[in-house]
Amino acid sequence: MKPSRQAGFTLLELMVVLVVASLMLSLVVPRFAAVLPGVELKSYTQKTAALLRNLRSQAMAESRLVALSLDTEAHQMRVSGRDAPISVPQDIRLTLNDDGSLALGNEIVLPEAFGVSESLPSIRFYPDGSSSGGDLTLSSGGGGYAIRVDWLTGQVSIDDGTDEQDEATADE
Repeated sequence: MKPSRQAGFTLLELMVVLVVASLMLSLVVPRFAAVLPGVELKSYTQKTAALLRNLRSQAMAESRLVALSLDTEAHQMRVSGRDAPISVPQDIRLTLNDDGSLALGNEIVLPEAFGVSESLPSIRFYPDGSSSGGDLTLSSGGGGYAIRVDWLTGQVSIDDGTDEQDEATADE
């Protein structure tokens, strides 16, 4: 009788497979790097929209004014009443079009202890669920998203620019 050889792989065969797999991976991974900035921007946009929704809920639950201020030079956002700023990635540019902030013609004077600088653009949420409104645009490279805050309802939505294109193609 012949001695039976156990089925399996040798250490050398496993090493060769690992080397080939790592070489293939080193060629494929750099191609994904071009996709990552868009993914990072979308992810950060979703996180910022979630923060705004949370601030609206906080304003209603605590029956007080809550604001998010943008410091574009320092790449930071600040929430009223919180000491620690929220860092914004350096490659993401923030702009706030707060044309809805004075929609009712009301001037708001905040106490100094509130922690929101008048020189910084901000979105404010009121205890009744309404807000100062505005469009917060996040852009990086060639892409961008707009977070829209409705001044009347305080609803937060994300616009990636595809709605206008979809409506234009639907009319044709």
